[in-house]
Amino acid sequence: MQEKIVIPFTCPKIEKAGNRRGTRKAVSSDVAITSRRDRLKKRNRLLTARYYYWTEVKRRRFDDVLRILSDNEFFVEERTISNTLVEQDDFYNELLQSKLSSRKLKAMFPGFDWR
Repeated sequence: MQEKIVIPFTCPKIEKAGNRRGTRKAVSSDVAITSRRDRLKKRNRLLTARYYYWTEVKRRRFDDVLRILSDNEFFVEERTISNTLVEQDDFYNELLQSKLSSRKLKAMFPGFDWR
């Protein structure tokens, strides 16, 4: 009869990995935005640029543009958009005078579709 050779198996010691749960740190691409006021200023400039895009580049009517901005892009009331446009009048006039194309708007605000 053949003799069985027994090879001892040693199980490696498993160490605890430690606490895997950790808090996620917010990653922000714009370090200049630190407060709610700064976020609203940036949103209002973008909203004004989008209004310019829809009215001047795409040649849409005022009421249609308010609906697009309110229902599809910024999810705020039409009155908020109107108030923002009054507040951002200087920036809007700069956009009108410079006659920015959609390519330049995309360079300024890369997060939206400017085609």
